[in-house]
Amino acid sequence: MASQLINLSATLTLQYIILIIMIQIAPYFSSYDGYETCSNNLFSCGHITKIGFPFWGANRPRECGHPLLNLTCSRDITYITIKDVTFQVLWANPNEKTMSISRVDYLNLQGLCPQKPVNTSLDTQLFVYGPSSKNLTLFYGCAASNAFSNTYGHLPCIQSDASGPYVYTQFGSMAPPVFCETCVVVPVSQVWVDINDFNQIQKAIRDGFIVRWIAGVEECEKCTEVDGGVCGYDWSSNQTSCYCRDGPCHNESPSGSYEPSFPAFRNANVEPHFPEANKSIICHCSEVDYSSSHKLPQNLKVSLSDDD
Repeated sequence: MASQLINLSATLTLQYIILIIMIQIAPYFSSYDGYETCSNNLFSCGHITKIGFPFWGANRPRECGHPLLNLTCSRDITYITIKDVTFQVLWANPNEKTMSISRVDYLNLQGLCPQKPVNTSLDTQLFVYGPSSKNLTLFYGCAASNAFSNTYGHLPCIQSDASGPYVYTQFGSMAPPVFCETCVVVPVSQVWVDINDFNQIQKAIRDGFIVRWIAGVEECEKCTEVDGGVCGYDWSSNQTSCYCRDGPCHNESPSGSYEPSFPAFRNANVEPHFPEANKSIICHCSEVDYSSSHKLPQNLKVSLSDDD
């Protein structure tokens, strides 16, 4: 009986020791797995290649990127959805942390007449506008006017059952007319500032605009440059993770003395043409709630301004 108690005690002691050891080494295995997973699985789709933190998607696991920065791939084309608006990623530069994006709803056959026009609005916790962007304002639901005949270009607004009413365009910084129902702001490249051909408007939109991603930049640079780790994201705690090759990283949060390579990211006002870059772009056409307008566009007028 005594020997059985001794054996039971020894077994329990051994199990306790094994449990303590496993608890101690578990973070090392977890960090190693995260290091290997996020190092070896970069997002690639068509000509968009080797995209790492803060993005995830396709073959890149979700613990390697921010929850709201999911890249998808379809027929070698990369897409990202920002505030319920889907964009095509035209190119991406991981070193500069920049990408050019173009709204998908203006790339289809409806052209300048999407069925549900909504504003372009970035999540400024994740992105800021590039310095070469300009505002292109599209005014929808404009009443017919004789003034349009000499000032505005026009073309049919394609609908599902008819050629539809006309689309009107206007360039410059004049105030929105009272006879237009709603408007949408779409950033375009500054190279289109002298645009004077209505047929080039859609090309300007299709060419996209540049944004910089800022999510987790400071934390990730400290992780890679100071700790020698690889960046990921802890979805449960909603913060950047740092995975190191030889075990847990000792300092995962950025120190107060660390200076990132992109200090301008700490300042929301980094764009000369978007001084309110930390706020959503807002149309001031009327009292209509533009972000939720589902009315099919009637007539359209376009205004190009730099919002200086």
